[in-house]
Amino acid sequence: MSTDFFTSQDNARKQTGRLVAFFIFGIAGTIIAMWAAIAGLLATQVGPSAFTEWRLLLGVIGIVGAIVIIATLVKLAQLSQGGTKIAEMLGGQRISASTRDPGERQLLNIVEEMSIASGVPVPPVYVMEDPSINAFAAGPDPTNSVIGVTRGCMQLLSRDEMQGVIAHEYSHIFHGDTRINARTTAVIAGIMAVGVLGYICFRFIGPALARSRGGKNNPGPAIGAGLIVVGLVVWGIGSLGMLFGRLIQAAISRQREFLADAAAVQYTRNPNGIACALAKIRDHSARIHSPAASELNHFFFASSLNTLFATHPPLEVRIAALKAMGANAIPERERSASERERPKSPQDANRQFAERATQARNRAAAAMPTAGFAGGGGVSSAASAVEHAGTLDESGIAAAASWRASLPTELVDAAHDCVGARAICYAVARRAAGHQTCDALIAERDREAYDMYARLASPLARLSGDAQLAVVDLASPALIELGVTRYRAFRETLARAMRADGSIDLREWALAKCLERHVERRFAQAPTKASMRLADLASEVRTVIATVASVEHEDNAALAAFNRAYAGLGMQAPAMPPASDRSLDTLNAAVARLSQLTFADRQKLLTLAARAAAHDDRVSETEHLVLRAVADALDVPLPSLARANT
Repeated sequence: MSTDFFTSQDNARKQTGRLVAFFIFGIAGTIIAMWAAIAGLLATQVGPSAFTEWRLLLGVIGIVGAIVIIATLVKLAQLSQGGTKIAEMLGGQRISASTRDPGERQLLNIVEEMSIASGVPVPPVYVMEDPSINAFAAGPDPTNSVIGVTRGCMQLLSRDEMQGVIAHEYSHIFHGDTRINARTTAVIAGIMAVGVLGYICFRFIGPALARSRGGKNNPGPAIGAGLIVVGLVVWGIGSLGMLFGRLIQAAISRQREFLADAAAVQYTRNPNGIACALAKIRDHSARIHSPAASELNHFFFASSLNTLFATHPPLEVRIAALKAMGANAIPERERSASERERPKSPQDANRQFAERATQARNRAAAAMPTAGFAGGGGVSSAASAVEHAGTLDESGIAAAASWRASLPTELVDAAHDCVGARAICYAVARRAAGHQTCDALIAERDREAYDMYARLASPLARLSGDAQLAVVDLASPALIELGVTRYRAFRETLARAMRADGSIDLREWALAKCLERHVERRFAQAPTKASMRLADLASEVRTVIATVASVEHEDNAALAAFNRAYAGLGMQAPAMPPASDRSLDTLNAAVARLSQLTFADRQKLLTLAARAAAHDDRVSETEHLVLRAVADALDVPLPSLARANT
């Protein structure tokens, strides 16, 4: 299967056309059925001429069309609020980044490792208090997605099984399935609205009026009886819309579940993990006890309902497909609690994590070079890192786990705490030239974080810029927990700290872009535009490539890097802009406009930038920070640790 993040994101947007076609067919079928029913009733009074009355047809089109379109837009507006809204609809409760529950901590560790390895912002994780085994991913794009699991999932699955399930959900995020699922739900809600309205008239409004006391001045009972009949007819016709909606769910969802299973195997190189998770669902249950589970069934890891038009392939079929991929340890019976890897205490969780981290180090000895811009990897390695953006592999996950295990405990703990997360960002912004001003400013404006900031400054300073950004990635869920008001106050303090030495450097700019993508876009919940082409923004492209080429090169070397970047993609290099046009302000304005490119053209732009950075067959720390910052501005997942083993 294709794991091309860029193509998948563009295709997810094009999939809207297919949904519109289904939508139109569904509306047309409902309108024709409604018109035929009403005309048939009128024909008993006025004769066959009722079928030739064009005003009747226009009236049905207007009323049914208005009901369907309004219902669709209302549901689309509801789901456009991001994955958080869907999680709340299902009764999910967000797991705090600072949780000490061993099962929740293990789950968050898995999610963090996959996010660090892929470059996708660490998503908020929700738990549904349900004993079944199931999970979901939701959100319009990778930046605004969430992951949810049932309590039964955490209690009954081993770590490898949970990793397989989460890898499956990451595949849905990478390939735009969560966006398609949200729009599918809105389309189905619109098509089913007529039937729901008929049911309300038949079941509630009509009977209520029919039971009222009749009389000369109260036609309520007669109207109620009529509404019962009309409601029953409308409900029956609307049921065709419901049937069509379920067909849409099944048609769009089934194949994507097979592809996500295959992707999970590709990411983890462990078919037994996801296969055994499916086997446990077979022996237990995937049913979600939530009123919203029916309309959101196509979001789940396994079907929560047993319906004629299933949104998921049968479990045995999925397991058989995974056996063909190498799964050979699928249990024939339910394993006892003693056979599971579920930790019983925080100490057990830490012990298991340490054991796995040791294994990860052994597997990841050469993992970082394969993940991206290894020093000496040259142009091909840099371009490869862009090509593989938004995907996962076993070595990358193992390398992320190894790196995370190597961090000082105080940094990891701070990253999971609202106060510590702020302190980390302040420490990353701290520079020798203005550290005294910076220290005084933080002590005055954020005293709560100051003491921790003072302790974290030294251990953070010992990390490379790549690793510092990765720590900020880990801290982003805790920053989100601040809420909009408190985050804005923190962000203002951070901005002043960055300017403490009188200027903003590339590392600080990279930090700002990281926060914009990993935190601020989730607060804004604004849809990303992806319609412009490179040719439309040639001047901005030139600015970005020239700036990257000039990070570690001057004059002739920078010009050579600039020209080589364009030549590598068979493009005619324009004139290189003068040094005065390669400032951070100019770069910032350029990437703001370039964030509207199609994802295919974002890939081309980042490939050009990577070639410019690797002109001398190496990518320095500063060059990688700029590349990562440009990727963040374009909403493209480029891992912080992609450059080299840090």
